[in-house]
Amino acid sequence: MILVRYVLKELIAPFLAALFGITFLFVVDFLVKILDNVLSKGLPTSTVLEIFVLNLAWMLSLSIPMAVLVASLMAFGRLSGDQEITACKAAGVSPLSLMRPVLIVSMLISVLMVVFNNWVLPEANHRSVELMSAVSRKKPHAFIDAGRLITQFPDVQLWVSRIDPSSGTLYGIQIFEMEKKGSPRIVYADSASMEYADNGATLMLRLRSGENHMIDADNPENYFRIRFFSQDLAMKNVDDRLERRSRSYRSDREMPIEMMQEVVDDAGKKYEEYKVSALEKRLNTLVAERENVAGDTIVPKFTDDEVQQIDSIQRRRSLQKMRIQEISALRTTERFYGRMEAEKKRAAQYTVEIQKKFSTAFACFIFILIGAPLGIMARKGGIGTGILYSLAFFVIYWICLIGGENLADRLLVSPYLAMWASNIIIGVFGIFITIAMVRDKFSGDSKFFRAVRAVKGIFVRVFKRVTRRFG
Repeated sequence: MILVRYVLKELIAPFLAALFGITFLFVVDFLVKILDNVLSKGLPTSTVLEIFVLNLAWMLSLSIPMAVLVASLMAFGRLSGDQEITACKAAGVSPLSLMRPVLIVSMLISVLMVVFNNWVLPEANHRSVELMSAVSRKKPHAFIDAGRLITQFPDVQLWVSRIDPSSGTLYGIQIFEMEKKGSPRIVYADSASMEYADNGATLMLRLRSGENHMIDADNPENYFRIRFFSQDLAMKNVDDRLERRSRSYRSDREMPIEMMQEVVDDAGKKYEEYKVSALEKRLNTLVAERENVAGDTIVPKFTDDEVQQIDSIQRRRSLQKMRIQEISALRTTERFYGRMEAEKKRAAQYTVEIQKKFSTAFACFIFILIGAPLGIMARKGGIGTGILYSLAFFVIYWICLIGGENLADRLLVSPYLAMWASNIIIGVFGIFITIAMVRDKFSGDSKFFRAVRAVKGIFVRVFKRVTRRFG
């Protein structure tokens, strides 16, 4: 137990340092993106701190597995570099025995991460979206960015191609104004200026040189295209006060596993309903076609020539009727199959998010299988070695995870395989190098680690030259 406590103690400091460093990078990136918009609204310090705390949840869900990998690399690398691993071997203690308590702790962290990802993270994301919606209503023009669809305005979506930084004039404007019924009204304008009215409760867009496109709600066949030289668009319910509103809708990132499983079950039921409806429609069409063919009877009161003419007319009409029915049935069946595919994609999307909560959590356990043996065999516990190896495996892991998510959303692979493929790949490699470590197959002087150190040396020299030039 003395040795177990010693190994675990060696992991605490690098874990906390890595967790702080990685989270700090996420915080800086987040602040660069959002802080300017938030500060421009004159929010109180408590609200800014709440925004930061709520977004800290997703940062921790990413940084904790990364910190586990960095800590295992640095801790076991230091033990190996100081010959403490060699001393343990001489005392009859296998390196695998040193890894067991760390693996148990990493499994405990993985279980806690599942709880965190399922309960804390979705609720934090939901409250963050509610708070940012309230902030966007306070001074929504601060959220207008070029080349991005703006959805913060009530019942209005806005696209701006370019913004003049000096005058604040908007150029290349597309506005989608959602109506209560029917299609949205689409407005195109070359430029626009912004100002507040009604004591800040309404944002006025002064549009210049554009067109209105709309469909008559009572008669959808009527399409209107109205050109204008100048037109005002009022975006109401924009209040200078920070007014929070609860949202009943939740996206997949705002749902726990139980809620997402209900969506998956609902999508499966609708898929089966559409499948049965499509088969029934096709069966009814086949029956109707047979009845039309069987109904082509000829009345035997006419001459042979008249019978041939009537027979020809009836057959043409029958074929036309069958063709119309077939086209109608085909379109209806295509709609059913389109709905079936949409439900399959919806089920796959939410299944991916469910499995992601488990796979990213158990990455803590998988990363120990990589970090511990690599640290022991590399025989170096410096922060440079830990960062170099960690970056390499982070890139591999997240490429597999993001690529698998995209493939699963397009129904090309199973959501289960997509989310667990990165863990499987990294885990298999971890088991391989763990076995190699136990058998002393590789060492810090092997060609593999010499090549890694050479790449690391090149990276360090390039980094020093860049910092010396621009520093």
